[in-house]
Amino acid sequence: MRTLSLSLVLIGAGPAALAQGMNSPWEVETSLDMTVVAAAPGEDEASLPDQNGLWETSLGVAAEQTLSSGITIGGRFVVRGARDNPARPAGTGNLGLASMQGPAGAWSQVALGPQFADQGARASLETAYLFIETGYGEFSFGRDTGVAARFQEGDVSALGSARLVDPYLDTSGLAVISTRPDVTGPSHKFTYTSPRLLGVRAGLSYTPEADIRGLDKDATGDPRAGRAGLENVVELGLNASRRLRESGVRLRAGLGYVTGEVDAPFGFEADFDDRMDVVFVGGEVEWSDHYRFGVNWLSADESLAAGGDYSAWSAGLGYQRGDWDASLVWGQAELDSLGMDSEGLSVAVRRAISENVAISVAYQDRSLDLAGYAGQTALPYTQSRDGIVMEITLKLEK
Repeated sequence: MRTLSLSLVLIGAGPAALAQGMNSPWEVETSLDMTVVAAAPGEDEASLPDQNGLWETSLGVAAEQTLSSGITIGGRFVVRGARDNPARPAGTGNLGLASMQGPAGAWSQVALGPQFADQGARASLETAYLFIETGYGEFSFGRDTGVAARFQEGDVSALGSARLVDPYLDTSGLAVISTRPDVTGPSHKFTYTSPRLLGVRAGLSYTPEADIRGLDKDATGDPRAGRAGLENVVELGLNASRRLRESGVRLRAGLGYVTGEVDAPFGFEADFDDRMDVVFVGGEVEWSDHYRFGVNWLSADESLAAGGDYSAWSAGLGYQRGDWDASLVWGQAELDSLGMDSEGLSVAVRRAISENVAISVAYQDRSLDLAGYAGQTALPYTQSRDGIVMEITLKLEK
């Protein structure tokens, strides 16, 4: 399937076109990003482990060449390493409240049960794809994020890795609010994105088998953790951007839909349906060249036979002037299968110290409530944690 997909792309471009202009120079860019996150806890009423001194780093190489025919070919490769909270490996994990493993929702991958977590740092080849861009759009194949997540809009946080919603690094261990429709992680996929017409761009991604465990998304089925595998995953995405000339207001919007076949883990076959579905919508308004307001909403069918969906939303207000960036973000998530309700608030300020270095300081408050889960531990159950989070980032490009 992988060889066939790449062959179709090359055939569609035409052998003659690829042969033209091969002596022109390649444009090569390299990048190195490093982030360190530290936390000063305040009020703490949680038994789930917190973690301090988290970090992530990435090394990327991108190369492309424009042929005399106007076609552009190239590729991109990114290796990432990170030390995240052991309570949420690859952005997922059990809540650790029961001795027996329960089924994990196909989207959230959260369940009650013993924790199976990596200790220490990990590394992963997160991006490795080839692309060809023509007047009819861009075709790519390899390890890459699907169009549903790539077309997301509405994130106005002044934080990067340690943001409130969908953080890459979580000092609290309670980060379960997710509005990013990333279902397959860095699994191999074929993607087509159309040219932008009248401010609108469409995209399609197809993942034959979601079988790669990335740093932020575990797309592998794991019977030990009650996680289902996914096959034949299709992603559809729309992205729109428009600037109103008279007022100067810029509008952005993203819409995504993901569906895939569920491969139930051994021992949990009766707990899962055949398919899972995720719907996402988000938007952002920017005005006066300083203010931004963004919203995100996601709803997922967890594919659990007993029923129960995951839903989350977030909203944020941002302000940027010169080297300063500030944001106020709040969000909520509900998981019906666990009777879970999580809320969070983040107030952040970011200062660019130089062209390559920035420092962010934020106050964050998270809470997680469980109303009940049949056959598991005694409930209700409440956890909360707040405090100051500091993030230092270094970005180098050449």
